[in-house]
Amino acid sequence: MRRLAEYQRLREECPVAWSDEHGGYWSLTRYADVREAARQPRTFASGAPIIAWPDFDNQIPISLNPPEHATYRRLLNRYVSKDAMARLEPTIRAFVVEDLDPLLAAGEGDIVTGLCQPLPARALAALLNLPDSAHVEFVEQFRGFERVGWDPEKINAVIGQMFESAVSEVVAERRARPLDPETDMLSGVLAAEIDGQPLSEETVVHIGVQMFVAGHATTADALATTMYRLATNPDIQMELRRRPEKIPTAVEEFLRIETPLQSIARTAVHDVELHGRTIRAGDRVALHYAAADLDPETFEHPSACIIERSPNPHLAFGAGAHLCYGAPLARLEMRLAMEEILARTSEIRLAGAGTETSGLMRGFTSLPLRFSTP
Repeated sequence: MRRLAEYQRLREECPVAWSDEHGGYWSLTRYADVREAARQPRTFASGAPIIAWPDFDNQIPISLNPPEHATYRRLLNRYVSKDAMARLEPTIRAFVVEDLDPLLAAGEGDIVTGLCQPLPARALAALLNLPDSAHVEFVEQFRGFERVGWDPEKINAVIGQMFESAVSEVVAERRARPLDPETDMLSGVLAAEIDGQPLSEETVVHIGVQMFVAGHATTADALATTMYRLATNPDIQMELRRRPEKIPTAVEEFLRIETPLQSIARTAVHDVELHGRTIRAGDRVALHYAAADLDPETFEHPSACIIERSPNPHLAFGAGAHLCYGAPLARLEMRLAMEEILARTSEIRLAGAGTETSGLMRGFTSLPLRFSTP
């Protein structure tokens, strides 16, 4: 399932490891080092990727560094606030119920295509005040990523289709007929000014596309691994049905033990001495979140899934200035999906072998489950 032995070896023997692959880069695997690097964007900046990567350079605010990054985050934060999530909760719960209904009626089905992939797209469409029907096109676009494989040029073409066929049209619509800027993100961004200047339409489109590109795959994978954990742990199922108030802490533990984005790239801004190694200015550095989240120096019994684990300072959403903007929405989707599937079933179990994702993500592209209902 993971490169557990390799992570452990690197943490213990070579916590700052050099690889000649992909032009050369450093790997950080200890929790304290990864967290500190993630919290120091002026030392480890967002920049060049390690492997061939789609052209996400214009994705805002994820590609920016402080202080510019903070300006955009302040502008966007109100749309994922606690109050904003409370307003969205009934809508997203209804989506979960609608997506689960055919699966539970059939008694089995692929939870990834039935729930885990469509739910984040529906939630993001709701966040941006798009018609629910818009999610169908977005799911199809993301499945396009699976069809082309890890080919950055072809992925760029898929992203380009998003610009042309969806987000740019919505931005043009909002410019012509804006909604309440206090509750509608795109209307609010169009009405905003930075340094006394309005944002260009291109910038607003970049913000909208980044919401989908960054917010869909990670949440879909987190939902899929959550369902895998439930299906393969009947004792956890039983406990969470008996004590549903434990679901929020279970969400955090599933995120920790199944960190969806395994690592992320940074670039050293200046020379850094760490554990006897010198990371030079300009060197690329991989922050291995998945390895950090299994570090026994931070997490007691790290390979055990302990749903009551608290505190649980995992790095599944990153840390510092680049802490995942969509984390509140992802947590909401995971909680509601767990609440509904556990309340409406008496047993969840695997119905066959799933197909895992590859590369930097940890998830499933298919996961057949069987459901027993009360």
